[in-house]
Amino acid sequence: MGKIAIWILVALAVMLVLRLIAANKRRVDAPSSRSDKPGQGGGRRAPEEGEERRDAGELMMSCAVCGVHIPASDAVFARGKVFCGPEHRDRDPGTGMPS
Repeated sequence: MGKIAIWILVALAVMLVLRLIAANKRRVDAPSSRSDKPGQGGGRRAPEEGEERRDAGELMMSCAVCGVHIPASDAVFARGKVFCGPEHRDRDPGTGMPS
C-alpha cells in the first residue's frame, strides 16, 4: 500500500510541475497588447527598450541624455526623443538646439 501512495504523490508532483511550466510558457509567449507605432497619429509612440507600461501605473520613460526614468506626463519630447527637462533637450546635439 505504501508503494502505491508514493507513486500517486510522484504522479501528482509531475503534473504540478508540467502545469507550472505550461502556465509560464503561455505568459511568456502571449502577444503584446501594445499597438503604438512611431509616426502614427495620436501623439503616442511605441515604448523603447527599457521602457515598460504597467497596468496600475503610468508609463515611465528614460531620458536620452542622462537615462533617468520619469513619468511620461512629466517628460519633454523633441524630435522623437524623450528628455527629463528642457535643459537636457537643449543639451542634446540631435535636436538642433544650442549646447
